[in-house]
Amino acid sequence: MTLARKPDEEPQVDVHGGVVTTAGGGWRDVLARLRHGDLSVLPVALTLAVIWIVFYSQDSIFLSPRNLSFLFLQIAVIGTIALGVTFVLLIGEIDLSVAVTSGVCAAVTGVLVTRQGWDPIPAILLALAIGAAIGLFQGYFVAVVGVPSFVVTLAGLLGLQGVMLLILGRGGSVNVNEDLIRDLTTTYLSEAVGWGLAVVIAGGYALSQVRRRTKRRAAGLSAPSMRGLAIRLGLVVVLLAAVVNVLNDYRGVPLASALLVALVAFFGYVTRRMKFGRYLYAIGGNAEAARRAGIDVARVRIAAFTLSSLLCALAGVIGASRFASVSYTAFAGGPLLLEAIAAAVIGGATIFGGRGSPWGALLGALVMGSLSNGLDLMQASTGTKLAISGGILLVAVTADALSQRGRGDIGVKG
Repeated sequence: MTLARKPDEEPQVDVHGGVVTTAGGGWRDVLARLRHGDLSVLPVALTLAVIWIVFYSQDSIFLSPRNLSFLFLQIAVIGTIALGVTFVLLIGEIDLSVAVTSGVCAAVTGVLVTRQGWDPIPAILLALAIGAAIGLFQGYFVAVVGVPSFVVTLAGLLGLQGVMLLILGRGGSVNVNEDLIRDLTTTYLSEAVGWGLAVVIAGGYALSQVRRRTKRRAAGLSAPSMRGLAIRLGLVVVLLAAVVNVLNDYRGVPLASALLVALVAFFGYVTRRMKFGRYLYAIGGNAEAARRAGIDVARVRIAAFTLSSLLCALAGVIGASRFASVSYTAFAGGPLLLEAIAAAVIGGATIFGGRGSPWGALLGALVMGSLSNGLDLMQASTGTKLAISGGILLVAVTADALSQRGRGDIGVKG
C-alpha cells in the first residue's frame, strides 16, 4: 500500500519520529527528511564535497593522487576508532577512553615485538584481547552496575593513561620497526586488485539495494523506483571508479584504507541486516521499550562497549604501523579522542542514541582528515585547526539537536 498526503500536510512519521516517505515524494520528502535528520550520509557527503572544493581552490595539490593517498592513510586510525565510537553512540552512551584504549593496545604491541622479541602475530592478538577486555569491563559497570558511561569511561581514561605510561616506561615512547606491522600501512594494492575491490563493493551495494527494495515491496511498504535506484548505483560506481583511478595514479589503494572500508562494509551489514544491529538501534531509541520487547539490554550494551574497544585496539595496531612508533602524546596526549568522537557525530551518529551508521563514521573521518590535511597544506597553526574542527563539531551537534526537537514537535502534533 502506498502512503500519500496532500501538499500542505505535515510529513508522516513512524513510531520513532522518523519521516516516512513515498516512492514519488520528490524534493518535498527530501527536504522533510533533511529537516528531521533522516537522510543518512547525504548531508555529510555534501559537507565533504564543499571542503574539498574550498581546499582545491586554495591549493590544487590537495586533490593530487599523492595527497589523496596520504589522506586515506591519515584517516585509518581515526576512522577505525570512530567506527567503534558509533556503536556506543547508537545505544545512547559515550566512551571517553577510546583514544587511550587504542594507545594502551598499541603500546602492548610495540613493547612486546621490540623489547620482548615476540612474534608480531601473538603480540597483535594479545593487544586485541586486551582491548576487548577493557570494553567488557567498562560495559559491565555501565550495563549491570548502573554507573553512568561518562563516569566509567572518564575513570578509564585517567587510569589507562597511567597504564600506558607504565607499559612504555621512561621516555613515554617505543619504536616499532617490525616488518609485518609496518606492512599494514606501507603496502599498496595492485591496480587489478584495486579495481576488483571496487567491483565487489559496487556489486554488493547493488545487491543489497535491490534485495531491500524487493522486500519492502513484498511487505507493501514504500520503496524507491528503479530509476532512482539506478541513479544511486550509478553515482556509487562513478565515485568508486574515480577514487580507484586517482589512487592507482600514485601507488595504488593503500592496504590500510582497504581494511577500513572492509570493516565499514561488514559492520554496515551487521547494523542493518542482523538482529544485533537492530537491537542497538532499538535500545538507543527507547531502552525500556526494547527491554519489554524481550531484548537483553544489558548484554547488548556490554557487547557494544566490547566491540568499540576491540576496534580501538585494532586502530592502535594500525597507528603503531603508520607512525613506526608508539608514544603517549600521539594517542593520549593529543586531540585523537576529540577527533574520533567528532568524526562519528559529524557522520550522523546522534549523541541521543538510536541513529548513525558505519558509513557515516567513515565519511565523518574523511571530513576531519580533510580539514587537517587541507589546513596543513595552508600552513595553518594548530590553534586554527582545533578552532575550525570545534566549530564544525558544534554545527553538527546543533543540527542533531534541532532535528531531535523537530521530531518531538511532530510527535506532539500527532
